[in-house]
Amino acid sequence: MSPFSSNFTNKHVLVTGGSKGIGRSIVELFLAEGANVSFCARSIRGDEFSLFKGAANGARAVGSAVDIGNPDEIKAWVDQAAKEFGRIDAVIANEFVCIASPLIAEATPEAWEKSFRADIMGLVTFIEASIPYLEERTKASENASIVVISSMAGFEARHHVPGSPYSAFKRAQAVLAKDYARKLGPLGIRINSIAPGSIETPNITWPDGTVQWSQYQIVKRDNYPFYKSLLDSVPLGRTGEPKEVANTVMFLASGLSSYINGTNIIVDGGLSLFF
Repeated sequence: MSPFSSNFTNKHVLVTGGSKGIGRSIVELFLAEGANVSFCARSIRGDEFSLFKGAANGARAVGSAVDIGNPDEIKAWVDQAAKEFGRIDAVIANEFVCIASPLIAEATPEAWEKSFRADIMGLVTFIEASIPYLEERTKASENASIVVISSMAGFEARHHVPGSPYSAFKRAQAVLAKDYARKLGPLGIRINSIAPGSIETPNITWPDGTVQWSQYQIVKRDNYPFYKSLLDSVPLGRTGEPKEVANTVMFLASGLSSYINGTNIIVDGGLSLFF
């Protein structure tokens, strides 16, 4: 039993972008601590966690296809998730619409507009829709927390393709978290952000044997000099693992961080020391 088990057994956590990458590790870690998880992604297979055997105390992960650029879909998903599990204890905003990934291609004006609707307005809608359910927990003298996944790219424009909305919107997400900390603090709801550095997300092998390549692995394969430059910039001499971000998420979502509110935690192996 970990220090977090008593914090999350039979609790309910929402995770956007939970089908792969960092979001997938977040879902798995909460399941391992006994929390039920409602996660969403733009498309859902239905078997995302069928091979995961580490869920504790019968915890379940329920996935839904949600367009986070559509406020009605976000609200409906939050309400349905709360109805299914009877509560919401923590909200993890891991969304970013990779319309023009900073690792792949430069964005068009249309991509900027679509990203804004999803990654800024979608985040606002997600938080606002969750507040009434989180406030129910604080009224019962229980922990309620929101964690926003930002990025070090939002603090220093250090990525492969300039002109991407990634840096601008990731910084905006971190600032939104600080603004909401002032608004929600009096309600007893905490909100913090995390800025990961170079996190090497793995490829996913699905139950049917299909392999889905991560954007990070595509870059490693197709532009190894850029990948090597990332390694050389990190004092620890390696990229991070998604679980290392997930561990930080779990800490901020738990009662162990009960007096941490409105802050941004950097998880980058020391990369930012050179900025």
